[in-house]
Amino acid sequence: MAQHHDHHGTMVPQQTNFDNADQPGIAQPYSQSEIEDLLYGDDRPAMERLARLRELREEASIRESGDWGDQDPAAMLDELDRAIDELSATIANADDTSDYADLDAPLDRNPDDHLDALSPDDEEARQAIEGDPEEEFFEEDDLGPIEETPWDGSDEFHPEKDMH
Repeated sequence: MAQHHDHHGTMVPQQTNFDNADQPGIAQPYSQSEIEDLLYGDDRPAMERLARLRELREEASIRESGDWGDQDPAAMLDELDRAIDELSATIANADDTSDYADLDAPLDRNPDDHLDALSPDDEEARQAIEGDPEEEFFEEDDLGPIEETPWDGSDEFHPEKDMH
């Protein structure tokens, strides 16, 4: 596990009291899952995750000389570099006007906005998500649905007499 730095959302529980005996050292490195959590997680903004990845990379390079047993630190440094590059590219390529510009949550996870999460007979909720079908069918400059006009002629010639 990486050093505790009093960051919001670190990999260490927030209410932990550290003394000298509890400090993580060379024998307790961070894991691949911590890197993936920072790369793909949605618990904090992308810029904070990138800063934490860079901090882990700096810490790993400082401890590098004491950790060269089986070349594991070299692989972990490569993985950190890859994660930093990938997250940096994602941030750089994000469209500022897109819905996901902050990269906080890649998917909208609100079940109220998903039709497949609704009961099939819940027509009010379905209409709230989809909108009124007649309003979407007609554009702004269209007249809308044609309203029935009252028939002025005799009933024997009424074209829709049998339809009512």
